[in-house]
Amino acid sequence: MSDLLKGKKILVFGTGAVGGYYGGVLLKAGFDVTFIARGENYRVLKENGLTLIIEGKKEILPVKVFQNASELGRFDYIFICVKSKDTKQAAVSIKSSIGPNTTIVSFQNGVENEDIIAGIVGKEHVLGGLVFVASRMVKPGVIEQFGYNGGMIGELYKNEVTERVINLQKIMRESEVDCKIADDMRGELWNKLVWNAAFNSISVLTGKTVDKILEENLEQVKNIMCEVRDVALAHGIRIRPDTVEFNIKRSKGFPGFKTSTLQDYEQGKPIELEELVGVVIGKAKEKNVQLSEMPDIYKRLKEKIGAGV
Repeated sequence: MSDLLKGKKILVFGTGAVGGYYGGVLLKAGFDVTFIARGENYRVLKENGLTLIIEGKKEILPVKVFQNASELGRFDYIFICVKSKDTKQAAVSIKSSIGPNTTIVSFQNGVENEDIIAGIVGKEHVLGGLVFVASRMVKPGVIEQFGYNGGMIGELYKNEVTERVINLQKIMRESEVDCKIADDMRGELWNKLVWNAAFNSISVLTGKTVDKILEENLEQVKNIMCEVRDVALAHGIRIRPDTVEFNIKRSKGFPGFKTSTLQDYEQGKPIELEELVGVVIGKAKEKNVQLSEMPDIYKRLKEKIGAGV
């Protein structure tokens, strides 16, 4: 890795399961990483550092961590790793950290985060990103990762592989993250939503891990995935034609894994209902796509989180 790339300044906005893991491995690889965190997580990171547990091996990393980015100067790359409901606030918060050549990557669930960010900071700064990492926050300041640790990045508003994408892939791979470059980032975002809409929603309703859902709710999974695919196609999204089969196949590599939405629900945090289910229903109405499974799923989830059970 060239000294030029090693010297890039990286801001990780949101130090949960995703931001903590990606930022942690970048830090381990020798990159200049600054973290934004809040509450108890901020306090623990400030006092004790970031604890990474990867395949059972624990390592404690001293970190630069702050509660806001307003006086930190400009960064080369900014990773937004907050929950989707906080996307707008995060984008506003980083405006003073953006220089002419700053690149912002959304490593979040959903298909609208990049457009929200771009509406605040400008399309020229924004890349699309996807997370394919089995990780969880054990407790504040402690991130555990197991299994596959990948990611995907790509230009969203131009049809080319740019130098900044290639450089970020090098940075991620130098940090031992299997980062791929998307040929069609918008299509890939919807391809991931096919998985998220099915497994995240069913996991909250049933309390099951991914492997159990595959065993016991496979037909429901397929129905939801088909509905998301049909909505994407109706909007002209170039989603992969085998997205249902592809997403089911790749789900077999997560034994005992709880989705991020189930983890949030069990911890009493808000779940990304609108971003993973509501968005599909809204997009279906725009193109008069008939849905049978997802409106019921949405209703049941609303009732469950409303009842707090």
